[in-house]
Amino acid sequence: MNRLLSVFAALALAVAGCSFALAQSQNSSQKDGAAKQGKQGKGGQQDGQGGTSQAEAEAQAQAFQEIQSELDPDKQIQLVNDFEKKYPDSKGLPFAYLVAADAYRQKGEVERVVEYGEKSIKLKDDNPVALLLVASVLPEPQSLRGNDLDKEKKLSEAEEYANRAIKLIDQIPKLANLTDEQFQKSKSQLGSWAHSSLGSDPEELVKAEKEYQAAVTMTDRPNPGDYFRMAEAFRSEGKTDEAIEAFSKASQLDQGGGIKALADKAIEELKKKKTPEKPPAKP
Repeated sequence: MNRLLSVFAALALAVAGCSFALAQSQNSSQKDGAAKQGKQGKGGQQDGQGGTSQAEAEAQAQAFQEIQSELDPDKQIQLVNDFEKKYPDSKGLPFAYLVAADAYRQKGEVERVVEYGEKSIKLKDDNPVALLLVASVLPEPQSLRGNDLDKEKKLSEAEEYANRAIKLIDQIPKLANLTDEQFQKSKSQLGSWAHSSLGSDPEELVKAEKEYQAAVTMTDRPNPGDYFRMAEAFRSEGKTDEAIEAFSKASQLDQGGGIKALADKAIEELKKKKTPEKPPAKP
């Protein structure tokens, strides 16, 4: 789960909030339009749904704001479930599901991340953040259970989601609180996340090298986990120097973290293998 950096989670929630507001605005406009038609067609009678659309939109927006503002993952998930029951037809529901998926990510419950992520995708299949969230956790060991056929199916789904997300990233609406430079960096980070997901198949080493290389070069805040997995691919192919360099990058970026310890150990082992100890001189 360490590949899901907090910066991506923060961006996911920001995009969810922005998209929720946009969806509610579009929905309200549609209802108001329907209400006006109802007035004209029914001798001035106002359509009940259209007449309360603004109040309903405001209530949903408030409920969604409470979901986003809640810091406790368990309470956040409960708020999403309450929102689902109260507003089952809301155009903002896929974004509420996305928040729940991220809450489960914080709890380390991979299967529930996939469950809520796919619920979001089912309602809105052009949301790159939801696609990336699911694509990034499907290859996790907790998810890759079952027989080889099940594992292959999940890896294929992860690749499909990541590729779809790459095509959609440029269509993400600019968030009002971000400068152009910040927004471009955010999109680059999402692109990095996508390529990280595409490199997750351990059976395709050459592809993994390529995708992780793209992941670390697309952003100015590369994930140490991507360098670590790229190094593992290099090591499996016998590219010792490249593996040492990538493990070193992972160690530098993850000062004090779990990846640093693993990377340093791998570097030590590779250096020993590269330069075998000389046998002691004969007396």
